[in-house]
Order: sequence, then structure tokens, then C-alpha cells
Amino acid sequence: MTAPLIALTSYYNPFHGQRRRRNYDRFRRYLGVPLVAVEWSPDGRFDLSAGDADVMLRVNGGDVLWQKERLLNRGLAHIREAGLARDVAIIDADAVFAAADWAERTSAALDAWPVVQCFSRADYLPPLPAQSHTRAELLAVEPERSMPSLAYALSQGNQVFTTDPVMVQTWVNASPLSGNPGLATAVRLAELPEFKLYEGNIVGGGDLVLMAGIHGALDDLFLHRHFSPGHRADVLAWAARCLPSQARLGWAEGRVLHLWHGTMEARRLKQRQLVLGPRDYDPQRDVDRNGDALRFKDPAGELKAAVEAYLVSRDDA
Repeated sequence: MTAPLIALTSYYNPFHGQRRRRNYDRFRRYLGVPLVAVEWSPDGRFDLSAGDADVMLRVNGGDVLWQKERLLNRGLAHIREAGLARDVAIIDADAVFAAADWAERTSAALDAWPVVQCFSRADYLPPLPAQSHTRAELLAVEPERSMPSLAYALSQGNQVFTTDPVMVQTWVNASPLSGNPGLATAVRLAELPEFKLYEGNIVGGGDLVLMAGIHGALDDLFLHRHFSPGHRADVLAWAARCLPSQARLGWAEGRVLHLWHGTMEARRLKQRQLVLGPRDYDPQRDVDRNGDALRFKDPAGELKAAVEAYLVSRDDA
């Protein structure tokens, strides 16, 4: 039987910290819809059990790099092949929706747009005690910062990038965006038969590539973020294959809570592009995409060491 909507998430914890697992448990507890989870482990040591999702997929091997979109694309392929759902909500496993009816709101928005962000506002919570929290208790926590979803901000006439002083302060160490480009995005599969996420941002940031691509703003992205010629060409080839020709991005009304798993400062969102651009990163040349998980073509190269060092420095496990 095909469900109206199913959730899809990725889980990867190569440094085996405790925050991500606690956040996953909270995320799953308040999700309210069937879940497909794709867990990756480079060494075969998995955190999650089969009962931690309605469908659990596991990916072994590969190198320590940003595997998120690779895992999600595997989950999307499984959902399509098995005919599990009409709509898929791709959600970070550190997000909790404020309203229990978020899925109904999301599917209603997908009646108008083939791709939507599942929220209009994101609240970033501070560190929480390890014990369990009810949804009401989470909603009562004062957020460290709040911002609109990028799709909502664009609908209000804003550009992808902004000079608004409030957003400049919010996006610590990053080129400021008008809203959050990630956390929870949904697609209507039948309207986007070739849809896949962009896998080539191996230090993160694939969610912004997706939003800029759907909004027709890739030139703006390349102006504000450092992409080598090979990286730009790879993004443009992906967009031509996988995205609709017309910019059609929507949003669903509602709040989402982001569960803390490290400081924004430690993520160095602006500096991470400097890991790739100055090394003339080219996904076609540098990344082996033939296996279930991504790996570097040069296992002893400087790029591999630099990417792993950046991911360790985030301290967000």
C-alpha cells in the first residue's frame, strides 16, 4: 500500500559521539509518519538497530567525507522502487516539528509546488540535558536563534543571499542567507521522475545547492561561494539532469526545532568551501561514485586529509 507521505533521513556517526544518537531518538519519537533511515558506517559499526526505523538501510565502507546526499539518494531510489509513498519528506535527524500535523500541511503544499520546505520558521535550541523531553517541553525552550526557511524568505521577495544585519549575525562565519536552506524538504515523486540530491559537496552544503538550483539561482551561488570550474560544471550537469526546468519552490506553514549538536562557530560554514576551491576540487576527477558510499580516488591525497580534518573539527557528533 502506498502511503500519502513518508519521511526519509540519513544517519552517520563515524566519530561515535553521543549527541547524534540522542537527537535521532527525539526526532523519531515525534515524527508521526513512517520513516526510511539510511545509516552509513565506514567501519561496519552501526549505531541504529532495525527497529529504529520502519525501513532501515545500511551502507558500509567509503571514506570519511560528507556522505549525506549519497545516502539520501539511495533511500529515494528504494522508496521509488518499492512504491512506498506519493510524497517524500527528506528530514535531518536533528529536527522536531512543533505541530503534529506537519505532514498534512506539507502534502497540501505539494499540491501547489513539486518541492517544498516543510516549515516556515526554524528555531535553534540550546544544549539540552540528556534525559527525554516531551514535545511540549521542547517547545517551551527558548531558542538560541531563529530564522525563516529559505523558501519562505524567497516567497517574501528576498534573494538567496542577504546583507540584512540580523541574518549576518545569525549566520556566524558564513555568507549570510535569507533563510535556512535545509532541515526538511519534501518532493512529490511523480512530478519529478529524475529528482536526485546533489552529492558532490563533500564538506556539506548540498541543501543550499538544491535550493539555489530549484530557484534558478546557481549563478548567485557561484558568485558568493568558492566553486572551482570543475565543481561548477558538475553542479550544472546535475541540475540539468535532476531538477525541473521551471523554478517552482514552495513552503509549508509551521515551526521546526533544531536540536543542538555543536556550535555554529565550530562548523565554519564559510571556511569549509576553502577546503575544496583552492585545491581545484573536481568531483568527476576526485571522487569515486561507483560504490554504495563515496570514496576518494586518491586514498593518500591532500584533499582526503583536508576533508577529514574539517569534519573532525566540527565537533558535532
